[in-house]
Amino acid sequence: MFSIFSSCKNKKEKTLYLAGWETNFNGDEQCNNFIKTQVVDKATAFTVYSGIELVFKNDILVQAYDIEEGAKKVRELEPEELNFKYPEVKTNQIYRLTKTSNSNSYLGGKPTEDLTIPKFEFNAPFQYIGKFSKDDEAFNWLPFDLHVVAPIYLNIDPLFIDYSDPNNPKVLDEEGLASTNNSYDDLKPDSEIVFKKVSFKATKSSDFDGELGHTSVPNWIQYPEIPTSPKNNKTMRLVCQLQSNVGVMTDYSNVNPEDEWFKQYFEQMNFWGNGNLFVFFEPESKVLCVMIQNT
Repeated sequence: MFSIFSSCKNKKEKTLYLAGWETNFNGDEQCNNFIKTQVVDKATAFTVYSGIELVFKNDILVQAYDIEEGAKKVRELEPEELNFKYPEVKTNQIYRLTKTSNSNSYLGGKPTEDLTIPKFEFNAPFQYIGKFSKDDEAFNWLPFDLHVVAPIYLNIDPLFIDYSDPNNPKVLDEEGLASTNNSYDDLKPDSEIVFKKVSFKATKSSDFDGELGHTSVPNWIQYPEIPTSPKNNKTMRLVCQLQSNVGVMTDYSNVNPEDEWFKQYFEQMNFWGNGNLFVFFEPESKVLCVMIQNT
């Protein structure tokens, strides 16, 4: 009798694990987006630098723990967090991105002939970042092979691009883009930077330890800035988080900085002086979002 009672009691307890720490569990949009984006399995939560364990009884949050470098300590809950209900969410699987000799997915390289990269006369140019093939397990949720383009030398915050036509991406807010500045005086609208092609493979991982970057779960450098699609308000998924200066070298550039210091930023793929590029996508609306964070 006791074992049956104990089993029923345990069934009423549920646990969620999250990568990261900076959120409030009050049920608002930021909270819900954070959980969708950062929910991981237990092993990952205890492997990444910081994580959270949430304990629910009868689907109500009753206890939380902060996890730092594998060590767990009680996280004090605010009064408004004590009524937080258990969310039904799908666990995210991290994939690490590492260089390989041949793959359908790659960074850099020349864009395909049928891809039209946005061009404007009022700011620095867009760069071709690479291809993410839906044939790869890590990207099989994409509706098509995604050719990412982004103006990585602009102070984008963030930028939404419509991929309804996968070969003709369109900036959703051109007026906002026109008012965006850049920190590189040598860049002009007709500047060109082309990176050498680096093929990569995506391998399941329980940590943010990719050679080039990783997928699925953002490792926020600053405050979590989880985007929603402007077209349908759905939470966007992380395609990849790419690191600066990891060996995606420049193949061709017509940019010749007058200041020697700035040359380093055009010798290989770099995001705001050693930052990270975050690429999100929402498959139903076919909207891409790019943003950069650094320390």
